[in-house]
Amino acid sequence: MTCQKCNAQIPPDEEVNYRGQTLCEDCYVELLEPPRSCDVAAVHAAKSARKAAGQEGTDGLTDLQKSIYNYVETTGPVTHAQIMEQLNLSRLQLDKNFAILRHCELLRAFRQDGQVFVTIWTQGGLGEMKLG
Repeated sequence: MTCQKCNAQIPPDEEVNYRGQTLCEDCYVELLEPPRSCDVAAVHAAKSARKAAGQEGTDGLTDLQKSIYNYVETTGPVTHAQIMEQLNLSRLQLDKNFAILRHCELLRAFRQDGQVFVTIWTQGGLGEMKLG
């Protein structure tokens, strides 16, 4: 069986039927609970866990998360599209990893002139963070 969303092979008896689609477990979970970068409880949990583990900066991050962080740090404010192109990532891969980096207060996003940019948490970016 093949997932109708990501085309991955699904082991027998592990497919999920959701709204007429046959999905793998990952795609099903993604539809029900997409990554959320603005989650107060997740920020508190991530900061507490990192503090308890003595982690600072990129300590404890995966190689991909470090690559995203380092690209944004060296390039300056960038768009999601620029990150995806530079690191050859899908939107879902970026969203999942950006959410973690946001929860750790390492990266943040801001909107300027109708466009969303990603920057290092402590930097001002192209302008002040604007909501809406």
